[in-house]
Amino acid sequence: MAGGTRLVNNTGLAGETRTANDTGLAKRQRDGNQKEATRESGKRVYLKEATVTVELGQVKDARAADIIKAVAERIGEGKILAVRPKQTKEYEVTLENENDTELLLDGLTINGVTCEVKRLQNRDYVVSFMHLPVYMADEEVLNKLDGWGVFPISKIKRRVYPGTNIEDGTRFVRTRFPKEVASLPYSTKMETAEGPQYFRVMHSHQVKTCRLCMSPEHVVKDCPEFKCFKCEERGHFARDCNAVVCPDCKVVLNKCECWFGSEEEEEQRHVDGQMHERDNEQREEETMVVQEDETTENRDIEYQQKDQNDQVEQSQQDREHWTQMDLTESLQNILDTVEQNDQDKIKYTTGRSFLDTNGADGQFAE
Repeated sequence: MAGGTRLVNNTGLAGETRTANDTGLAKRQRDGNQKEATRESGKRVYLKEATVTVELGQVKDARAADIIKAVAERIGEGKILAVRPKQTKEYEVTLENENDTELLLDGLTINGVTCEVKRLQNRDYVVSFMHLPVYMADEEVLNKLDGWGVFPISKIKRRVYPGTNIEDGTRFVRTRFPKEVASLPYSTKMETAEGPQYFRVMHSHQVKTCRLCMSPEHVVKDCPEFKCFKCEERGHFARDCNAVVCPDCKVVLNKCECWFGSEEEEEQRHVDGQMHERDNEQREEETMVVQEDETTENRDIEYQQKDQNDQVEQSQQDREHWTQMDLTESLQNILDTVEQNDQDKIKYTTGRSFLDTNGADGQFAE
């Protein structure tokens, strides 16, 4: 069934593309010319673009005559070329003119039941949300369709009980499926005044799909994106979850704020302790640096004082040395002077004696 649905969906996409490309004024003029030529020649022309499929859905014991009657009431007599049964709940209707198919796409009422009508080979489906609360806004339905990647192409309508204007809560809207979406899930969760509830979703050619990733290849419990609501682990539902819960708040441990709080506090204390130790180490290093600086400064001062003392002592020694040298030289000069004077006196006395002895001529006495 899934393979057949995908085949129909794939061919529907191609048909949709061709139909979209063929629409426009030129196409309508061509159809009009063909219709006129058909009437003039009396020959029937069958167009796939003028063919629609009627989905009977919940209609019981419907016959081709019921479909012909409903179509004739909508577009007029004499415009139906063929009514072909396709399946138990489907009929294919071919009209004379493609323009008349537009009048049927909003659905046909057959035996009091609204039936879906869609073009042949397209991906347009009427999606029904069954028995929603009437107070629920239509925007909730549109948001759900948008989340599935499905585009609404008509306004949302509300179904009423036959012969009355009393609603039963069902909303239906014509949509266009992208090629990536083969089918919508059978049910969906929506918020109500009483809390979240699941509601039936229906459309033609619907197959079982995953509610999470929309894949027809598996159901939600086998989806690789599926996680348990309680523990966020894969492989089981929340009702089958055996995860350990907190004894205080009764929540699984990976969501428990009690454990997270204590762990965060412990981590914060650990971080604070590390910061305190680091601050102490930094202060000790700063103190050691200051002490080393003071020691170095004191040592420099001592060296400077010692140098100054050495310089003073050396200066004093130099002065004493030079004073001693000055005194020694002076004394030597005095001694030399005294000695010279003594020599001069001796010479003078010796000379005087010689003169007295030998006379003025300097001759020795005989």
